[in-house]
This record gives sequence, structure tokens and C-alpha cells, in this order.
Amino acid sequence: MMRPVAQALADESGRLVIELHGALQDLDPARWDASAASTLRTRIEAIADGIHALTEGEWTSEAASDALRARLVSVGEALRTVPAADGSFASAKSAWMAFRRELVPRYEAARAALSAYAVHVPSLRPTNHRRSFFHALMGTVTLAILYALPDPSWGIAITGAFLVWAWTMETVRRTSPRLNALLMKAFAPVAHPHETHRVNSASWYVTALFLLSLTRAPLVCAIGVAVLAFGDPLAALVGRRLGRIKLAHGRTLEGSLAFFVAGGLAGLAAAALFAPGLAWPAALAMAGAGALAGSLAELSSLRIDDNLSVALAASAAAAATGWLLGIPLA
Repeated sequence: MMRPVAQALADESGRLVIELHGALQDLDPARWDASAASTLRTRIEAIADGIHALTEGEWTSEAASDALRARLVSVGEALRTVPAADGSFASAKSAWMAFRRELVPRYEAARAALSAYAVHVPSLRPTNHRRSFFHALMGTVTLAILYALPDPSWGIAITGAFLVWAWTMETVRRTSPRLNALLMKAFAPVAHPHETHRVNSASWYVTALFLLSLTRAPLVCAIGVAVLAFGDPLAALVGRRLGRIKLAHGRTLEGSLAFFVAGGLAGLAAAALFAPGLAWPAALAMAGAGALAGSLAELSSLRIDDNLSVALAASAAAAATGWLLGIPLA
């Protein structure tokens, strides 16, 4: 049973860490605005004061040895290095991005510690163009392999092998911090910071592919993969750069609309490739349903990785639409 004082510390600090999440989102390289630096500095200093008050206040005596407190102290130390209000635009941006790089892993460590007390704080998903390209590339490769398979059963065997490998690596890296650090360093160009402490997105992606392969329905699988491969990256790029209307879990209306359009077009292209004889209204209906379900899954995914939820939701919606239209799916 968790200590009451430690739980209280988690509850109180959770609010501050969520505020920090918002500040880090505004500090994303794609959203950087030098004119807002002064306001951002004030927000960060207020969060630092709040964390200092918690970690040095009434909680100290009973929670001093708690891992959560240690991680909050680490966050507070990083927050105290917030860039000063001087220098040129270029040097100011460089200083702020360096500050962000130092803060992000400490934020993720604190977020992981808070989860042990059932206090949920969103993971950071910073702009990463290499990850977006890799995401679309992997989806394209998956579609090419799916198209080339002589029989759907081959998909079960191939994805099953990758599934075993992925979850074996997840298990091993949880028992070996050194291996975990080496893997995260190797995949740093395409990894999100929170994947240091959580199952990485690639493992969830392989899991989704295996579950989809069990349907033995190439058209349905292709629409789900295409929606995820192109809708998700474009939503991230548009949402972080142009998103202004906030929805849920850090998502924006602009990003969700971009997901729907890109996912719908990708799903339509997949339908044309995997079912060339399908009438275009039916193909459009299946692709549109997949894109809509995928965008809603991406918007609502909080504890479930969207590489799993989007692919399954998009495929399920496409399958349901095809069934309603009387289209043979397998």
C-alpha cells in the first residue's frame, strides 16, 4: 500500500508537471516564437517555484527516500537554468533548445514516476521529421510486402516472427538498464523520449500488424496500415506547426483534420491497389470510414499507443463499412 504522504505529493506535483507539459509543447522547435519567450520564462519560473515548495516543504520528512521526489528535484534543478532575457534571436533560440534538451528526459522520468501513483501526465511527442519519414516509409514497406504475399497466411507467419522478437526485446531491456540505454541511443533519431520508460511504438505497430494479419483480409489490413502510415505523421506536423484550436490530450483540430484528409487519401490509394475492381464510391466509403475512425482513435489515445489503436480502429471501420456494402473482404 502506498504511503499517504507520497500519494499526496504525487497528486500535488501532477498538476505542476502537466503545466510543464504545456510549456514544453510551446517550446517545441516547430512552435518556437521568440516574442513569447518572456511569457514562457515566467511560466517556467512559476512551475519551478511550485516544485521547490513541494519537494522542500511538508512532504520532505516522510517522502525523502521516494523516487518520485528525487525525480521532481531533478526537474526543478533543470528549470532553474531557464535562459536569461538577453542575446540575439539566434543565440536565444539555441539557448532555449539546449534548455529543452536537458529538461525533456527529466520530465519523462518524473512522468513515469507519477504513473506509479495513478497520476497520468501526457508523454511528450516533439517534432521529429526523421521519425515522420520513417513512419511513412515503414507503412509503405509493409504495404509492399502485404501486396507481394502469395497467401494471407504468410502474413501471420511473418508478423508473428516480428512479434516474438519485439516483445522479447521489450522484456530484456526492462531487466537490463544498460541494454535499454544502448537501444535508445541507437534509435535516438526516430525515438520519442518517453519510450525510454515505456513500450516503444514499433512493438505496438508489430502487434497491430499481427492482429490484422489474423483477419486474412488484405484490403482491410491495407487501409488500416495506409491510414496510420500517412495520417499520423501529417497530423503531427500540421498540429505542432499550425495547430491553434486545442482538442484533447495535446491534439488540435488542425492536426485531426490533416489526419483525416491524408489518411483518407492514403486509404483510397490502398483500396485502388488491393481491390482494383472495387467501385470508387465503395472504395471512398471504406477509406473515409477508416480515416475517420483512425483520426478519432488518434485523438482519444491516452494510455494506448496510437500505433496500435489507429491501425485497429481504421481497419475495423473499413471492414464494417465493406460488410454493410456487401463487399467480400477475404
